[in-house]
Amino acid sequence: MSARTNPRSLLGTLRVLALGCSLVVSFFGCSSIIGLGDYSVASDSGGHKGVGTSGEAGQSPSSEPGEGGAGGAIGAAGAGNAPSGGNTSGPVGCDGKTSFTPNEDIVRSCLLRAGCDPNFDPVRSVSTCVTFNTQAALPGESCNVSSKTCADYEDCEHVGVAHDDLCGGTKKTRCENGKAINCGNYQGDDRFADCAALGGVCGTYTFTNNELYADCALDVTPDTCTGQPDDDGTFFCHAGAAGEDDLRYYCWGGEAYGSTCTALATCTDDLASSTDPTAGGDATCFFSLPHCTAPVVPTCNNGVANLCSDGGLFKNDCGAVGLGCNITSGNEYCLAPGCKADDVDTQCVESCSDDGTQLTFCYGGAPYTVTCSDYGFTQCLTGTDTNGNPVAACRF
Repeated sequence: MSARTNPRSLLGTLRVLALGCSLVVSFFGCSSIIGLGDYSVASDSGGHKGVGTSGEAGQSPSSEPGEGGAGGAIGAAGAGNAPSGGNTSGPVGCDGKTSFTPNEDIVRSCLLRAGCDPNFDPVRSVSTCVTFNTQAALPGESCNVSSKTCADYEDCEHVGVAHDDLCGGTKKTRCENGKAINCGNYQGDDRFADCAALGGVCGTYTFTNNELYADCALDVTPDTCTGQPDDDGTFFCHAGAAGEDDLRYYCWGGEAYGSTCTALATCTDDLASSTDPTAGGDATCFFSLPHCTAPVVPTCNNGVANLCSDGGLFKNDCGAVGLGCNITSGNEYCLAPGCKADDVDTQCVESCSDDGTQLTFCYGGAPYTVTCSDYGFTQCLTGTDTNGNPVAACRF
C-alpha cells in the first residue's frame, strides 16, 4: 500500500502525508497533506483513496500560504507547563480531575514540526500531531520524533526558516553552499532548502512579479520541460532509474524544479497517459505502508488504534502519548480521561494567550498549555490549516 506524498515546490512545502476523503481517519483531512516535512506541502487533489501523501520540499512563489485568520478561543485550560516542558500541576482530562502522563518528547517534536516549518500553513495541527502520534505512524516523519531543536528538524526535512544569518541586513535571495535561500519573497518567514539533500542543485529564476526566486533544480533526463508552460502549480513525475529515487517537479523557464520523493516513496501522476506524452501535471509521491485487508472500522490493540484503509495499515499509538484508545462513533480514538468525540471535534480549539507567549492545544481533547519560549520560539501565532480550521503554533 502506498501513502501519498505531495511536494509543492521547495520553500512552499515540506514532506507530507495526505489521506483520501473515503478514509476513516478524518483528522488527516480530506485531500489534506500531513507527512514528511516539506517535502512540499501542497494540497492533495484526491485520487487514490486512503493513501497518505507527502510533498517535496519546495519554494515556488505560488506556494505562499498567505495570512491566516485568528484562532478561536479555548475554554479554561486544565494544565500549564513549567519551563522544563513538564506540566506544573499535572494535566487532567476532560472530567477536570483525572490526571494523565503526557509524552514530553512527542510534544516537543510536534511543536518543532509546526514552528520550524517555514510555512505557517499546517496540513495538520499540533493537536493532531500529538494526540494521534502521527509522526510515529506515518512513513517519513519518524526522523523528527527525536528532534530537540529546529536544527534537528532541518536535518530531517531539509528545509527551514532563514534567520538573520541567511537573510539579515542586505542579504538577498540566492544560491549558497547548495542551499536555495529566499529572502523577502514571502509574506511569512524567509526560508531555505538544502537542495543536495532534496536530490538537486540550487537554481534561480524570475517569477511573474519580477522577483528572483530560488528553488532546487532537478535533472529529469530523458524527461524535459522544453515546451512546457511556466507553472509552479503543475507537477510531473520522473521515474528514478535502478537505485535512484523518483522525482516530482514543476517547470519554469524550461527547467525542472522540485525534489526527490525519497527512497520511502514513488511518484504517481493521476493525469499521466501512456498514449499521450503531453498529459500529466497531478504528480504525487506515495509512501509505502504495511498491507492490510480489514476491518475499515478502527480497532484498539494494546493502546494502539489500527486503521485499514484501501489496503494500507495505519497504526496510531495512543498509549505512547499517555492516552487511551477508545473507538467512538466518529473518528476519534486517542482520548484523554473523560474526553469524548465532541471534545476533540468542537469543544477544544487551539489558541494563543492574550500576550502571545503561550500556546494551548488539545491533547486527546483536553486543553494543554505550553510556554513557547521554553521550546526556543518567540511567540504564539494563530492561523488556519489547509482545511480552513483555526490552529495555533509557537513561531519565530
